[in-house]
Amino acid sequence: MYPMEAVAAISGVAEVAPNPGARVGTDFSTALASGLSRVDVSLRAADAGVRALAAGEGVALHDVMITMERARMELTLAVEVRNRLVEAYQELARMQL
Repeated sequence: MYPMEAVAAISGVAEVAPNPGARVGTDFSTALASGLSRVDVSLRAADAGVRALAAGEGVALHDVMITMERARMELTLAVEVRNRLVEAYQELARMQL
């Protein structure tokens, strides 16, 4: 079989009918905004927990520590995403057209 005949033989395999009920994924800006919003909420919750603990309200120390650790992890993740985005942008900027 010649190479062009092989391509023609499988050309119908890639054709897939669109599914009108398929869920469309979120775009990048929406996902990024959602992630940053989640980090902000987590940081505010940690801050509120620390303030409540310092004020002597009935807040358990371990709950505050868990909230703070969760906020730290989410902030670390956000910083890593930012670093990867900056690296990708710099790589694109270095490309020659």
